Amino acid sequence: MTKARLLNRKSKASSERIWELDFLRGVCVLLMIFDHLMYDIGSNSMFGGAWKEVGNENLTLIVDLAAQYYKSSVLRHTTQNIVVWIFALLCGISCSFSRNNLKRGIQASIIASIITIVTFFMDDTIKFGILHMFAFSILFWWFIDTLCGHNKLFTSGVCLFLGVMIIMMNEGFMATYNLDKTAFATDNNLYFIGEFMLGGKSGFSSADYYPIFPTTGYMLIGAALAQFLYPKKKSLLPWLGKYDWYKPFNFWGKIAIWVYALHQVAVVVLLALISFLFITPGDFVVI
Repeated sequence: MTKARLLNRKSKASSERIWELDFLRGVCVLLMIFDHLMYDIGSNSMFGGAWKEVGNENLTLIVDLAAQYYKSSVLRHTTQNIVVWIFALLCGISCSFSRNNLKRGIQASIIASIITIVTFFMDDTIKFGILHMFAFSILFWWFIDTLCGHNKLFTSGVCLFLGVMIIMMNEGFMATYNLDKTAFATDNNLYFIGEFMLGGKSGFSSADYYPIFPTTGYMLIGAALAQFLYPKKKSLLPWLGKYDWYKPFNFWGKIAIWVYALHQVAVVVLLALISFLFITPGDFVVI
């Protein structure tokens, strides 16, 4: 293939991207980074404790505001849920557009496994975080699509049915375990999958945890809606995006999988350098 044809193909692929999907994904990625940044600054186990000991009033105010946000059961919990739902819906829509979801699912699984291994040696193991959940969901969609013979309407119908059922099951009989999650995770009829569905206290813990129920349900609903919202795989709002104002956000949306994997490390390293150079000279705090 000539260089000109290759560049033309890349340019065409870029122009075919639906800007609002990358935009929403980018906004969610930035909110996720902000959420973890607030934790790193406000937590006494990270930078908060050391920074408050410096005695600077402005710095103490920043630490206190970060801690208040992170401990806010209403603001943070609500925002986090909305962001995860949007992520899941977008993941499902993207499955309908992708040419090779098996490859996407395997790639996400490999990256998720690396995260588990690395965090294991950091004594803060992520066993089933958001990337693990998305990897599972993508492979689950690929399995459904394969069983449906790659019939788009049939696959969408099955995804819609299963998605609604998963959410209803989470709100229905699974809710009976809410008062005692240990009972769910140790239910012999569910075996190990109980831990990954809803989690429990019987030795199961994950520094970052997003269960299959109900999160995968939202992903499957997104996959079903894609066939109705984007039958021609074109933007629903072309007039709104004609001035390219969204591109700074879309950049983050396009590299979302790598941000999932690396952003916390990058944030901690950056804060450690700032602390070493300006706040606690000669001390990285977290090392």
